Amino acid sequence: MPAVDDINGIPQLPKSEVDSLTGLFRGGEFTAQLEQRIRSFPTEPLAVLVVGLDRFRHINELLGYQAGDEALLVAAARLQRWACGEGALSRLGGDQLAVFLPGCEREMAARRARTLIGLMQCPVAVRGREIVLSASVGVSHYPESGGTGGELLRDAGHGLKRAKQRGGGVVNCAHRQCGLAPERRYELEQALRLAMERDEFALRYQPQVDRAGRLHGLEALICWHHETLGQVDTAMFIRLAEEIGVITAIGEWVLDRACRQIGQWRDAGLQPPRVAINVSPVQFASPGFVDRVKRALAERDVDGGELEMEVTEGTILQDLEESTARMAELRALGVRIALDDFGVGYSPLAYLNQLPLDVLKIDRTFVGQRAHPAGGMRLVETMTVLAHQRGLAVVAEGVETESELAMVQAARCDAMQGYLIAPPLEPGEIERLLRTRESPVARLGRYFVAAR
Repeated sequence: MPAVDDINGIPQLPKSEVDSLTGLFRGGEFTAQLEQRIRSFPTEPLAVLVVGLDRFRHINELLGYQAGDEALLVAAARLQRWACGEGALSRLGGDQLAVFLPGCEREMAARRARTLIGLMQCPVAVRGREIVLSASVGVSHYPESGGTGGELLRDAGHGLKRAKQRGGGVVNCAHRQCGLAPERRYELEQALRLAMERDEFALRYQPQVDRAGRLHGLEALICWHHETLGQVDTAMFIRLAEEIGVITAIGEWVLDRACRQIGQWRDAGLQPPRVAINVSPVQFASPGFVDRVKRALAERDVDGGELEMEVTEGTILQDLEESTARMAELRALGVRIALDDFGVGYSPLAYLNQLPLDVLKIDRTFVGQRAHPAGGMRLVETMTVLAHQRGLAVVAEGVETESELAMVQAARCDAMQGYLIAPPLEPGEIERLLRTRESPVARLGRYFVAAR
């Protein structure tokens, strides 16, 4: 895999104003530049992005502090190349970098932040070791998030913290920037606390297919429809559930409902494939988690082999030893373990051998051609080979175009999912598919087609 970064491209600034390692503005000078821009163009929108390398301390611990410095230099160079001379760039301290983008509207800022995450993920050689960096981004927006540089940096920093809490490799917008005013947030909080007892949640199931187009598995995805609020954005309410402490209860509901649905399909004489559910870091680390899984399986008369748990790298690395033991307990029940969003961090490359895993799910940012127009095939192929050498199955996420489908098939991924194949479907639609199990996938459309 290529590892090319022009760290000499960072502009030279007066030494008193810059960070000695990266050559970028220090935090104080960056704030001054930001506030000067606001004063000069008070009616112009502006976005502030604070970028942090995910689990940066592991680079220092595994490879040494000099390797950490090299990784920061690469990240700074990539940020500078991505910014293309817009605004100003800074190293705020530690692994945190910042940039402000003049004239950047809210939606554009979110799109550009996602592009930046994709750019950061290109492989790089550090101290003779090849790693894949992972970054999270917090975004704030003038004037919604504040009228001063300090307020904008504070809110973007809070967004970065929440992004890292979600496992990293994601963009998180300050609440005000996303239009979530205090009144709206309070309304959502109250509604979310009552959603389960009012039976407002539902599960949809997104099919996974193998290279021949046969149904391989299902991923259970929660959705929330409120009587007056309408369909609530899933990422938003999951984040809110984590913040207000109800995510574990929601996760238990998903577990029970998925097991119940498996039993209902089986009682109807059908043979459903394995169902995967997402497990939040808080739920996974909660005491008695494995016992609750045992109870759900027993109460719904479901075999452990019919269930798969998807956990992220960030979830595992909160306590590697405890996580490994918990994963081993789940596998002893027959439950398969999938490492979700693989590729957004570098740690799995070091820990892969010792983790009791069954499946790697390659993150959609590596599958998407927009993020890696030239090297996507090579990245996916390398990850697949690495997984297969360790006896793991590979699922490619986010397949949305014919070229992406062709790429993951050529890379020998075992299964794939995405809107090209099928969106999340209601249980009744899945039942129809199971009754026509020999049906091929409509690869050039979005839905399965009935058997001829």
